[in-house]
Amino acid sequence: MGGLGIATLPPTTALALADAILALHLAIVAFNVVMPPAILAGAWRDWRWVRHRGLRLLHLGGMAVVALQAALGDLCFLTVWEAELRRGAGQHGSGGGFIETLLAEALYVDVPLAVLIPVYLGWAALSLALWWLVPPNRQGRR
Repeated sequence: MGGLGIATLPPTTALALADAILALHLAIVAFNVVMPPAILAGAWRDWRWVRHRGLRLLHLGGMAVVALQAALGDLCFLTVWEAELRRGAGQHGSGGGFIETLLAEALYVDVPLAVLIPVYLGWAALSLALWWLVPPNRQGRR
């Protein structure tokens, strides 16, 4: 995102974009964390929505991105974009306000990457296994 003109953004715009990315990032993490237990519970309780093909593809795609970044030892691109926007606005660290700080504390845990990588890869493997254990409906079939 550095080549997209962050330096030319007014600081208030850069901070608003950084906050939006932080909120989006937290929503994606929550979705990726909640889906496997929801799929298992949904299979047991016969919830139809856990077999929705589009929803499952979205989840599996998100977990594939997380697993690939973990395997490469890279930071999430959303984390990088948020940090660049904050630096461009003259802010260091995550959000400065109460809500931004609360979101950042929920999202960014102080755990070594060496611990997180196996967790990310394991969660992605579980998500992939659930594709076969609780298969989504085929296109056009209810």
